[in-house]
Amino acid sequence: MDWSLLKKTPLYVSYLSLRKMNKIKSIIALSIIVFIPFGLMLWIRNHQSTGFASIELITYPLLFGGLSIVILMLIKKFFLKEKLSDFNSGNGRWTTDIGWGFILTIIYFFLFYLGRLTLSSILQFNPNMELLGLMLDMRESPLLLFIWFGPVLCIGIALYEELIRVFILTSLWKWSERFIWTIAVIFISSIIIGLAHWSQGSYGMVTIGIKSLVSGYFFLKKKRLMPLVYAHVLYDGIQVAMLLLTYPDQ
Repeated sequence: MDWSLLKKTPLYVSYLSLRKMNKIKSIIALSIIVFIPFGLMLWIRNHQSTGFASIELITYPLLFGGLSIVILMLIKKFFLKEKLSDFNSGNGRWTTDIGWGFILTIIYFFLFYLGRLTLSSILQFNPNMELLGLMLDMRESPLLLFIWFGPVLCIGIALYEELIRVFILTSLWKWSERFIWTIAVIFISSIIIGLAHWSQGSYGMVTIGIKSLVSGYFFLKKKRLMPLVYAHVLYDGIQVAMLLLTYPDQ
């Protein structure tokens, strides 16, 4: 078959035009959902003279994360014309999702302590004094404790951040089916998510980026969103709970 003739057919030209249009639409969607919000967050953090108050650390993630989830779903369904099931297209049940969530949590904590041993002495770590202040306030307010460990952690942080990760992966993977591109996208998404934690210093960016490589590879193999969400809730929740229990009273 003469492939040069095939490439000149109207059907093939139409196919290329459609792929190009879909790529442009995915760039627009990624800009609205990921690049612009992340850029604004970094700019605000860089120009902020005072930290966030405890009530702001409760309301901002919940409102921003919740609204972003809704916008992401609407853009994917009505602008990109894609199925929401792309986020959870792999085989599995809620029981196996929970099991994988626990396994990922163990891997995350292994990487956490490995990072402490190998990277903490050579990279800069910026302690999150705002979160520390919130934890001290949560000790005095069961309501704040319930809201943070409930909707804020589960929706505003874990579900939002994992949806962003999966949205980046699934969007960019559609650009090419080449294996090298598939792996490159995992690294690209990990770099983006690592940079989004710029306020935590180079140590935070690198360690979160490394953990993101594991998350990206897991999604590549399993195509399941919820294990990532469960692991995120457990990983962040256990760390905050331990600090709540062990941090000395002020």
